[in-house]
Amino acid sequence: MRVLCCLDGQNIEQISGAVTSFLSTEGLEMGLLYVVDSAPQTDMERQRGRLLRSRELAGSRLEQMHQAEQEAAQTIFAEGKRSFADAETLLREGRPEREIVNGAAEWGADLIILCPRSSQDRNLELGPKSVGHVARFVLDHAPCPVLLVRLQARGQFPIDPEPPKPKHH
Repeated sequence: MRVLCCLDGQNIEQISGAVTSFLSTEGLEMGLLYVVDSAPQTDMERQRGRLLRSRELAGSRLEQMHQAEQEAAQTIFAEGKRSFADAETLLREGRPEREIVNGAAEWGADLIILCPRSSQDRNLELGPKSVGHVARFVLDHAPCPVLLVRLQARGQFPIDPEPPKPKHH
């Protein structure tokens, strides 16, 4: 079974815990995927164009940004390799939600493991917004089953058996 673990730089403990809790590691081929998100750079270029009328960043600045992204990716992979020493690493660049789906298809994943949002969002309430846009896209478009690993939120229970009444204006 080929298991693709989607890393965000802060979720390796959650993913590692899920793998050891739910899967027998015997016969697993593990992949660690990290996506360098292209959206922030595009947004910066757009803002730069509005403010300075020049959309081009200097080549040296672009190279510095690219180098920093590559170093961050290697740090994230090194942390992932502490849990999954034999895992294959896959680095992609683009929109994370699309790169995860395409990467899973190209790699031949039998299962994708990801977290709904960065584990920094520990105070996030349960409900529709607790699953970020990346996880939602992957759930809707993945070429294989998806294991969504959430933080435990037992303190938010019990849930009111009656849904909230809509507000009338």
